[in-house]
Amino acid sequence: MKKKGFFHLFGFKGGISIIYYITLFALLWYLIIPRTSLFFRNDIETPLSERLHVKDLVLVKGEVFKLYVVGINKRVSFSSTDIKVADVNIFGKVFAFRPGTTIIRAKHDDVTLKCRVRVIDLNKRKLTLKKGETYRLKVKGPIFRVKWKSANKKIATVSRTGKVKGVSKGTTKIIAECSGKTLICEVNVK
Repeated sequence: MKKKGFFHLFGFKGGISIIYYITLFALLWYLIIPRTSLFFRNDIETPLSERLHVKDLVLVKGEVFKLYVVGINKRVSFSSTDIKVADVNIFGKVFAFRPGTTIIRAKHDDVTLKCRVRVIDLNKRKLTLKKGETYRLKVKGPIFRVKWKSANKKIATVSRTGKVKGVSKGTTKIIAECSGKTLICEVNVK
């Protein structure tokens, strides 16, 4: 029988090494879990507990939102995990730059408070169509349910999937509602 040594951990015949499992766990912990609701689970909050007043925030590209901490009277330092998507200044103002997801962290002493920020936008804000022509509008960013409607169905119609069709000459608005936000595309039919 062969003697098992230190190198036995890195691989063995007919099985998967322990290094594989460690790597898989690290990927789950650092890449996947922060983008799920498990990352935001908390115990029951009391009215005086330290927390951000919003834990999950949806913003439209270009929008600004003031984030503040409840339950403390100390200086807090804010930071963003992805400043290309949304950044935050020293006063807690969040600026949405482009579609995507980021985490805003508020730190004081050894406590870190988190808020997930999802930024959304339409693929077109202005659209010109000919009569009978179609174009598919899409919401860019991490959104699942979108409700589409046309302000004037006699000029342009929109399907449940965002397909816009020019009906007659004129200008109207196509409205996308998702996660409490309203996105508008101005449609001109020639």
